[in-house]
Amino acid sequence: MGWAYPRFRLRCRKANQIDEITMQLMMGGINGNYLTNITLNAAAETQEVLAAVAYATEMDLLFDWCWNNGIPLKYYGRLDEGVAVKPSILSSFLARKSARFQCRLVQHHHAKVIWWREYGLYIGSANLSASAWYKNVEAGCFFPEAEITDEMAEDILELFAVLDRNSTPLTDELLAVMLKRAKQIASSEPPSDEFWKSPSFNKWSGLVQTGKKKANDRRREAFLEEWHSTLQQLRDIGNLVSKPENRPSWIDANAPAGAQGDQFLHAHYYQRTFDGRRALYADHFEQNKRNPDAALADAINWWRNLPKAPSEEDVMLNSTAPMLREALTAEAIDDMDYEAFREICMGIHSIKDYARRVANKAVGLREDGTTYTIPEKVDALSMRIWGDKSAGGNDVKQLLKFILYGGPEAQLPERLWTAFHDPKWKIEGLGVSALGELVGWALPDRFPPRNGRTSKSLKSLGYDVTVHVG
Repeated sequence: MGWAYPRFRLRCRKANQIDEITMQLMMGGINGNYLTNITLNAAAETQEVLAAVAYATEMDLLFDWCWNNGIPLKYYGRLDEGVAVKPSILSSFLARKSARFQCRLVQHHHAKVIWWREYGLYIGSANLSASAWYKNVEAGCFFPEAEITDEMAEDILELFAVLDRNSTPLTDELLAVMLKRAKQIASSEPPSDEFWKSPSFNKWSGLVQTGKKKANDRRREAFLEEWHSTLQQLRDIGNLVSKPENRPSWIDANAPAGAQGDQFLHAHYYQRTFDGRRALYADHFEQNKRNPDAALADAINWWRNLPKAPSEEDVMLNSTAPMLREALTAEAIDDMDYEAFREICMGIHSIKDYARRVANKAVGLREDGTTYTIPEKVDALSMRIWGDKSAGGNDVKQLLKFILYGGPEAQLPERLWTAFHDPKWKIEGLGVSALGELVGWALPDRFPPRNGRTSKSLKSLGYDVTVHVG
C-alpha cells in the first residue's frame, strides 16, 4: 500500500518489516498535502476516529468514510445559533441508529482535531467542508501515530474528555431545534433568546483560565485514579485465569497470576478483536459494556480450552517472563550492561511496537530507503535509550531503580507518573506503556504488566478504561 499523493513517505510492512511515515504540514494546494491523502490510506490501520471539528457541511469527507469502512466514530461539533453542523448531517447520524457512530454538540468549541487512532493525528484549521479540504488556505500538521508523544496524547484525550463532559448528545429534540433555527437563518431572521432556552441543550460557560501547574495536578490525579481502578481489574482477571481449572496445559503452574492475566489479554486482543489489520476493540466495547462479566467468562472459556498458545504466549510466560523478572531485580539493575538491557527491550511488547513505528532518524538509522527489521529497530532504539540521560542527568538504570525500588511499593504509581513527566527523570522512548509493562514484569504479583494493548483488550471486554498511546 503506497501513498497516492506527494511528500509523504510510507514503507510497506512485510513480515518483520515496518512502516515509516513522518510528520507533515497539511496545507492543501500550497504544498500538495491534502487531508484526503490520509483517508485514502488510513482505513486498514485506523481502529476508531475521534473528531473535534467545529463546523461540518459534508458527510463524505469523514463521516461516510468511517461508516463505509466500519470504523467507530465519535464526533464533536459546535453548538450555536449559527447551526455549525448542517442539519442533514445530524439527521444522518440519527438515521443510522448506531452506538459506534456518535455525534455530540458543544458550546464554545472551535477546535479542528481528528485522530485516526493507530494511524495518526491532525491538528489544524480545516473544518469538515469541501472548501476547507480543497480550496481554502488552511494550515495544520499531521502526526503519524509513532510521533504522538505521551504528553501530546494526554492533552488530546483531555480535550475530548472536556468536550464530552460538556456536550449535548444528539437527539430528535436537538435536531428539531437545529432545523427550526436553520429555517430562520434561511429567511434572514435574527437569533432570538428562544434558541438558548431549549431544554435540549447542556449549557456550558466555557473554559476557565487554568495555570499549567493546576492542569498537571489534575492530570496526575486522573492518571492515578485510573491506574488504581484498572490495577484491581487486572489483579482480579489474573486470579481468575490462573486458577487450575482455567489455566491451559501449556502454561507452567508457577507462572505469576498477573503475568497469566496479561497473556490472556494479549491472546484475546490479537485473536478475537481483529478484522484484518484493525482491532475492533471499540466495537466490542459497545457490545460488552453492559455486561463485562459475561464477556470475560466467555473469553476465559475460550482461553482454557486452547490446545496450544495462539501467538507464543507460552514462550512469554514460561521463558521470557522469568528472564525479565530476574533481570529487573535491584541487584541485576546495578550490574546491568547494554546487552542485558537490549535483551530486556526485546522482551517488552510495547518497546518492540514503538521501535517498529518510530522514525529511522529518531534512532540514528539511515533514511536512504533501507528497510529495517524489527530486531534492527529495537537494537537502534535500545542503544539510543541506553546512551541517553534525562535533563536531571539520570540514565536508564537510575530511572528503573527509582521507579521500582525508590520508595515504598504502595507509592510506585506516583513514581511512575514522575518518571514520564518530570524532566529530571524522563528519557525519550520510555513512555507510560513501556514503563508500565516493565513494572509488571518486574513485580507481576503486585502490579500486573500493562501497556496500550492491555487497555485495548480490557476495553474490548466492556471495561471503561482509557486507551493511551502504545
